[in-house]
Amino acid sequence: MKTKLNFNKLILLTFLIASIVSCEKEDYLIFTALNQKEVKFQNEFQPVYKLSKETSSNIAERLVWNEPDFDAPTTITYVVEISTDSSFSTIDMSSGDTSNNHLGVMVKSMLELAETLGLDEDPSTTNSDGSANNTGTVYARVTAYAGTSSSGANQSKTTSKTVSMSIEMLEVSAACTPASLSTWGLVGDAVNGWGGINRGFTAGNDVPFLSNGSDGLYKAAVTFYDGQFKIRKDNDWGVNIGDTGADGNLEPNGDNIVISAGHYYVDFDEINMTIVVTPANPVWGIVGDSTLNGWGSAEDVKMSPDPCNDGVFLVYGVTLTDGYMKFRADDDWGVNLGGSGGTLTAGGDNIAVSAGTYDITLDSVNNTYLLVKK
Repeated sequence: MKTKLNFNKLILLTFLIASIVSCEKEDYLIFTALNQKEVKFQNEFQPVYKLSKETSSNIAERLVWNEPDFDAPTTITYVVEISTDSSFSTIDMSSGDTSNNHLGVMVKSMLELAETLGLDEDPSTTNSDGSANNTGTVYARVTAYAGTSSSGANQSKTTSKTVSMSIEMLEVSAACTPASLSTWGLVGDAVNGWGGINRGFTAGNDVPFLSNGSDGLYKAAVTFYDGQFKIRKDNDWGVNIGDTGADGNLEPNGDNIVISAGHYYVDFDEINMTIVVTPANPVWGIVGDSTLNGWGSAEDVKMSPDPCNDGVFLVYGVTLTDGYMKFRADDDWGVNLGGSGGTLTAGGDNIAVSAGTYDITLDSVNNTYLLVKK
């Protein structure tokens, strides 16, 4: 047994010597890099990427891909390419060589691709096939190289399947100017009497307009009775406007405007001297013993839509006394909101207030309110 063990050791020693001699005859070892696994994107793509200049500094998508196995100890380099052509006849964006397996694509870069596609922010413009010209498609792929992308013609590499990314240009709306209390108001037997019978505001004041987000545009929410009204400035007849001819065009010292009872929005354009009166459904208001109108002894103090935020309603310069108030729609308890601390619930508690003049905001979408004492 001992003789056999020595013989085996001799064979092993001879093999090692032969191997060493063999290695000394080679300048280097050659590994053949074989692709064992494809590279492919791992992230979930959005159905559509909505792009706007306001968000150009944001990341539209973070592309993530796996690390393929080239079955060899080699450095792996990646190149991401994006094209406006599914055949990649042009490369409109390239990451260049990167060792990372992720890449953040900025909205700014997507906007450049949208420009290459000739997309327009205006959704009303169309292509020859009738589709909107504010939408398009770009294509992305990633290639993994054993080594770098310039290592040679015979290097091992694997390219992912092409993914398509739908993009949509968002129309940029003009900046909205927050509403403010104007010096224009409504007066007449259809609204508050010809001398300014109080409807929730300082005694003797007309029902005021709020600016409607642009110079010269005003809006008021009001409950009209069967009767007539006019528009005047500073609660004074020195500057008053009516509608001679009942055609929606206003004239200084013009005729009284006839109206039927109901809840309305009144839009007044001071620049073009026009008026538009439309039914409001619903119209929000405030009610309570803190208001000059009480718990329903007269119509609620009406709130106008915020020109900058859908579902938000405003009323400025409201006189309140110590007591309670709530919000309700159309002077009716069917839909009413109460609460405390700025939060509202349907049919919630009365809101305690102290005496003063207030600007009041109601967010009917998020069920919140804000009282600002002036």
